[in-house]
Amino acid sequence: MRARRMLAVVVSMVIAVLLSGLAATSAHADPLPQLTPIGTTLGTFGEARLCAGAINVALEATPDQPGHVLAHVTPRGYLGGPCGNHVKLAWIGSAGPRIQDVYVHAGAAPGATETVDLWMGAGPAKLMAAAWPIPGTFAEWYLLVP
Repeated sequence: MRARRMLAVVVSMVIAVLLSGLAATSAHADPLPQLTPIGTTLGTFGEARLCAGAINVALEATPDQPGHVLAHVTPRGYLGGPCGNHVKLAWIGSAGPRIQDVYVHAGAAPGATETVDLWMGAGPAKLMAAAWPIPGTFAEWYLLVP
């Protein structure tokens, strides 16, 4: 009888420790497996003065939000700037097709990063990015969204 009580206490303690460990999740994002066959940089012409520039797009999984991806859009500077561009992000995932527009602006030095939350849904997804109003290069990603 005494051995059963001891075993019950030990099992209860183990369960309590395991449950407390599960509750203390980290705020770090899950890894975001991705393939970028063309690269992650958009070569572009600015909207106002036809100034040439580059825009980087980086993706990461959103911490504690399954199916969401953060897109960080950073202008790397424009020759003959200041200039800006709209970056059109279009994707399809388990949540269906969606489009989001992001505006970035910079001078000769890199500008501020614009971060947007994209709801893609968990599972395989494809995202494409292009700058406008004057078309330049585009970039694409194949993702496995956590």
